[in-house]
Amino acid sequence: MLKNYTYQAVKGTRDVFPVEAYLYQRLESQARKLLACYGCGEIRTPLLEHARLFERGVGQGTDIVNKEMFFVPSKDQDEDSRKENARQMVLRPEATASVVRAYIEHEMDKVSPGVLRYYYIGPMFRYERPQRGRLRQFTQIGVEVLGSALPMIDAEVIIMLEDFLGSLGLQHLVFLLNAVGCPECRPGYIRKLQVYIRGCQSRLCGDCRLRLDKNPLRVFDCKQPVCRELMARAPVMQDDLCADCALHHEEVLSLLDRAGIKYQKDSRLMRGLDYYTRTVFEVTSSDLGAQNAVAAGGRYDNLVTELGGPPTPAVGWSLGVERILEILPREPDKSRGFFDIYVVSPGADTTRTFFKVMALRRQGLRVGLEHEPKSVKAMMKRADRWGARWALWATSKNPEKVEIKNMANGEQMSVGWEDLPQLVGK
Repeated sequence: MLKNYTYQAVKGTRDVFPVEAYLYQRLESQARKLLACYGCGEIRTPLLEHARLFERGVGQGTDIVNKEMFFVPSKDQDEDSRKENARQMVLRPEATASVVRAYIEHEMDKVSPGVLRYYYIGPMFRYERPQRGRLRQFTQIGVEVLGSALPMIDAEVIIMLEDFLGSLGLQHLVFLLNAVGCPECRPGYIRKLQVYIRGCQSRLCGDCRLRLDKNPLRVFDCKQPVCRELMARAPVMQDDLCADCALHHEEVLSLLDRAGIKYQKDSRLMRGLDYYTRTVFEVTSSDLGAQNAVAAGGRYDNLVTELGGPPTPAVGWSLGVERILEILPREPDKSRGFFDIYVVSPGADTTRTFFKVMALRRQGLRVGLEHEPKSVKAMMKRADRWGARWALWATSKNPEKVEIKNMANGEQMSVGWEDLPQLVGK
C-alpha cells in the first residue's frame, strides 16, 4: 500500500480481492455444508445492536465492553432515545448475545419448542490495537445450540467443531477444555481466588489490578509474563466444583473419549466473557504467533434468563475466519480454481467467441474472457494465476471447433463448442 495515498482503509481493516475472497467462500461453503449435517440452520442478526445488550450479557468487567466496542451515535429524536445515552448503539462485537436477543425477542421457545441449533457467518467489530491475528473488522463462523443442559450437547458441539476443522485439513491444533462451575459453586471459588490475587497484587499489571474486583477470572487471560507466572500457582476451579458441575464435566469428557476426540485438560482456561458456565473450550494452533486461538466456546446456561428470557440452557462456539485462513494453503485449489475455462486466444472472430462464451456461462461454466488483445503467453500466465482448469484457443480454420488444454496434466485436444459443457463439467 502507498503510505502517502490520499484515501486508505481504516486502520485494523483490510480489503479482500477475488483470489482471496475465493478462499473465504470455500471455507464458508464447507461450514454451511457440514453444519447442516448437524441440523444447524443459519441465523442472521443485525450488525447494529444496543450497547446495553453486551454490557448486560458479555459483562461490564470484560475488555470487549470496557475497551473494544465501536459506539455509533444515535440521531433518533423520539422520547425513548433522549432518555438514553447518545452512544447507545454499537457495531456487533460478538454474536452470541445477538442470537440470544433474537431468540428472546421472537419467542422462539414457543415458535419452535425443543432444542434449536443455529449457525452464523458474518463480520464482527472490536476497537482493539491492530496486530497480527487481531483486526478491528473480522469474520466469525459460529454455532449456538439452545434448549438442553445435557452433557451430550456439549460433546456434540465440540465434535462438530473438531469435524469442521478436520475437514479443512488443519494440523498442529490443540483442543483445551475446562470446567468453570455455575452460580452455585463459582462465588466461593472467586472469593478464594481474590484472596490469592490480593496477596500478589503489587506484582500484577495495571489491567489485572483493575480486574481484581470486577472480574478476577479475567486475570487468567492476561498475556503479561509476570501475571501468567503468578496465575500458574493460583487456586483452580476444579477444587471447588459442586457435585452437579463435577458430574457434568466427567460425562462430557467421557463422551469425548468415546468419540476419539483428542483434548487437553487446562484448569486455567477461563475464557473472557462473563456468561460462561460449566464447560469451556478453546482450540489453539502452533502455526500462529502470540494470538494462537482459532476457535473457542462453552456453555452459557444463564444468559437467556439474564437478558430477560425464559430459563434456557445453551452452548456454542465461534471461530475466526481470518486466523483459519492464515494456516490454510494460500493458493487456490487448482482442481477447482476461479475459472473452469480461460480464453487465451479469442481467434479472428472475437464477436463470435464473445457470444459462444456467453452461452457457456449460461450453462453454468465459469469462463474468463478478456477483450483487450494480449499475447497467448501472457494469457496462459493469467490462466495459471487464476487457477483455470482449462485454457481455450478459438480457431480460425473451423469456427465450430476450439483447442483446449488441461492445465493440470498438459493434455491438449480439439473439440466442438457444444461439447465443452460435458467435457469440462466432468
